[in-house]
Order: sequence, then C-alpha cells, then structure tokens
Amino acid sequence: MSSPVHPQSQPSSFTREELERALVENSYGISSFEVVSSSPLKATARVVLLEGEPVLVSLSSRGYQLHSPSEAPMDPDHDSETVFETIEQLLQTVSQQYESARRNALFTKLESLASQST
Repeated sequence: MSSPVHPQSQPSSFTREELERALVENSYGISSFEVVSSSPLKATARVVLLEGEPVLVSLSSRGYQLHSPSEAPMDPDHDSETVFETIEQLLQTVSQQYESARRNALFTKLESLASQST
C-alpha cells in the first residue's frame, strides 16, 4: 500500500529537489550550498563559490536567478534580474573559477572512460 500523497507538499518539494540536484551535479564548481527557503513557486540556496564569495541562487518556473546575499529574493513574478536556463550558465557568469573546475571534471571523466575501454 502506498503512502498518501499530499498535493500541496509535492509542488514545494519539486523546486527544492531540482535546485538541490543541480547544485549537487555541479558540486565540483562550488565550495558549498544550503537551501535556505522553499515554496511551491521558488527555492533559494545560499551558494559559496570557489572564490569564497557567497551568493543566493533561486529556481522558479522562470529559471535560475542570482541574488545578492544581502537582499532577500523578490517574488518570482516580479524579479527584474537576469534569468538563466541552466545552473551552469549562471555559475559561468558569476564565478571565474567555475569554468576551469568544469573543464577539469570533464577531463577526469573522459580519462576514466578511456582507461575503462582499454
């Protein structure tokens, strides 16, 4: 027997889970992250870049957005900040060390695949 589904809990967990998944997949390019808020429309995480600078990253139906850590993110329907389709695009814009870390991670994966096939 399956557990009951709470319709109101699913939408709020989707944005949170998606934001967490994206940040975990890109953990090679950030120092750390912590989800600080989550609602049915938006999830926000405090991300520490490789440079040591903290930023707020949010995910809504519009996409990923970058916010100043000193300002709380605004309502997703009224944000005037740039919207990114992917977390990778956002991180490339805000972190100079991200792209280098991304290349190194890709190179390591390719080396691993090459050594497995020989």
